[in-house]
Amino acid sequence: MKHAVFPNIGSVAHRDILRCDPAISVKEAAILMDKEKVSSVVLETGGARHIFTVEDMLGFVHSGGDYTTRLSALPIRHLECIPEKEKLLVVLEHFDRTGVSHFGVVDAGNSLVGIVTRTDILTSIDPAILLERKKIGEMIIRTEPVMFTSDWVLEDVMHHFRKAEDAIIVVDEGRPIGIVTTKDVFGIISSGKAANKPLAAYMTTPVITSPRSASINEAMLQLKQHRIKRAIVVDEMGQLVGVISQSELISYAYGAWINILKNHSSELHELVDMLEEKARSLEHLSVTDVLTGLGNRRLLQIRMDEEKERVKRYGAAPFSLVILDIDHFKQINDTHGHLVGDAVLKLLGSEITATIRKVDSAVRWGGEEFAILLSNTPLNAAAGFCNRLRAAIERKELVNGIRMTVSLGVAEYDPEEDESSLLDRADRALYNAKRRGRNRVEAEPVIRISS
Repeated sequence: MKHAVFPNIGSVAHRDILRCDPAISVKEAAILMDKEKVSSVVLETGGARHIFTVEDMLGFVHSGGDYTTRLSALPIRHLECIPEKEKLLVVLEHFDRTGVSHFGVVDAGNSLVGIVTRTDILTSIDPAILLERKKIGEMIIRTEPVMFTSDWVLEDVMHHFRKAEDAIIVVDEGRPIGIVTTKDVFGIISSGKAANKPLAAYMTTPVITSPRSASINEAMLQLKQHRIKRAIVVDEMGQLVGVISQSELISYAYGAWINILKNHSSELHELVDMLEEKARSLEHLSVTDVLTGLGNRRLLQIRMDEEKERVKRYGAAPFSLVILDIDHFKQINDTHGHLVGDAVLKLLGSEITATIRKVDSAVRWGGEEFAILLSNTPLNAAAGFCNRLRAAIERKELVNGIRMTVSLGVAEYDPEEDESSLLDRADRALYNAKRRGRNRVEAEPVIRISS
């Protein structure tokens, strides 16, 4: 199967989660992990998630811990979780920054749907993006390989196993003849077998080696094919040259990729700027009324949600909602035509924008109706604003000498009511302003019926 170059983390996570009871012992956890071919078990208690990994078990063994100890008695670490739609490179940065070996993967409902390791990320990357010409023998091998002859006893060298990628190379006159990995040690512990025999009794043989003339791409393909975590590099005579971990190979490839980005940074920046500008333009259009340039109903909904959250979270002063309607607008259209009517709507929009504060929001509600959200403004102050706006509009001369008046209804938000109730009260106040003669402001207070 061909992998995406940088997929979402949900696409590479292991979906088979091994959940277990905290009451089981370390030995029982090891047996379960070995049986299910996983590197961790998850404990979920009281809404909290914790994880016990192969590395945790190895550390417990090195500290002289008793295999019969229950997991609940250990300081098991919290399982940090990442959304399944997060980008792979972002999660790789999390691994590098935190140093943890496993992350949980959660869906939109925060349900645990998978477990991911750093190795899962590295092996998901398509080898086609790696360098073809760079030879692994040319790379600087920073870590000296851990080498022993086959007569060494395993329990005497087990302290070298601390991480999932650790391994001991068994050599004979400098040539690799076997390998003992963390996975092998894990199997010995989980099965209860003794570790007091020579390495020859435990090692895997023959060893899969890579010639130092192999390219990074060839080495990565070999690792993927055999599902191994390290390239054991030999020279033309079969002598052990060194060991390059999967992590080092990927890091080198990323370095080359970053250089490509640097060399073409101007083009990439220009492309990113264009995409961002396009996104901003589309976002603006989605909340803007084309005729007046004010916001639309969608923007009002967004701002109302923000204001309700502000009032709820901080106990701040309430906001008020104003609905404004042009008096006898149909006569303007009938007398002067719809083009003049549109010009009137634009001018009214400009007048409203010039009057409100930056924290307020004005939208075209529909037709000749407008809505204004007055942030942090109780009813009395909102009514005062409405009367000033009404008077300013009445004094203003519009196109073709037209003058107009407006009616306004205003209501203050009450945290105990729902959104539709607030809109109904503002609309009812506007209706009363129309019914009582137009060119006026009416306020609709909250009426609570005492129990």
